[in-house]
Amino acid sequence: MTKVTGVIQARLTSIRLAQKALLPLAGRPVMHHLFDRALRIQGVDDLVLAIPTGEANDPLEAAVEGYPQIRVVRGPDDDLVTRFLMAADLTGADVLVRMWGDCPVTDPDLAAGLLQLVLNSDAAWGHYPNDSGYPEGVESHVLRVDALRALAAESDDMYERENMIPFFTRRSERFPMLEIRRTPNRNHLKCLLDTQHDYRRITEIFDLLYPAKPHFGVSDLEALANDRPELFDPTYRVATPEPQG
Repeated sequence: MTKVTGVIQARLTSIRLAQKALLPLAGRPVMHHLFDRALRIQGVDDLVLAIPTGEANDPLEAAVEGYPQIRVVRGPDDDLVTRFLMAADLTGADVLVRMWGDCPVTDPDLAAGLLQLVLNSDAAWGHYPNDSGYPEGVESHVLRVDALRALAAESDDMYERENMIPFFTRRSERFPMLEIRRTPNRNHLKCLLDTQHDYRRITEIFDLLYPAKPHFGVSDLEALANDRPELFDPTYRVATPEPQG
């Protein structure tokens, strides 16, 4: 039976938005929202948080307290292949579902759908590409562990080891790829947490959607975008509240 592990990659040393994985959204850390969403992905047997070594990332390991289903591995900051294989070895996984710590609106239904398509095909990996038609920041990747082991054995290119996907796209004849696209195209809706301005926009999105529907999904984001398109535009500047007193 195929063993599937979800792996969340995260770190706290972002240059553009430090500590972003632990910033509060609707009263809870970003990572806790992502944990809740990852735990809802059908077909995933285990969940691992893969973070870099070093004291700067210790608070991320502490963030799993209260989540006994989630285990932690720690490895090189710039070598994701090593961290992901540590997660695979820890759980005995055959397939990994890759998620990012700066994507608090990761959609578990999209992840589950992609997982099933990869499992039912000969694809070595699958993803929602940049032109998938879905809002940016809801997606995930699926990788077969044997393909990842090939990357580890064959490539010393740190760009490939940090980003992984370029290794496979450069060798597509050996590693068949599965891509999901749809229409209409809503790629212009940005839900990725990368800058302080992103944080202000996404905070407002959560304040509007989370109280009534904590597990809001793509359809909810798109409905909100029809009414408040500016909240999904990375050039939009949410006003900073004036200090009281």
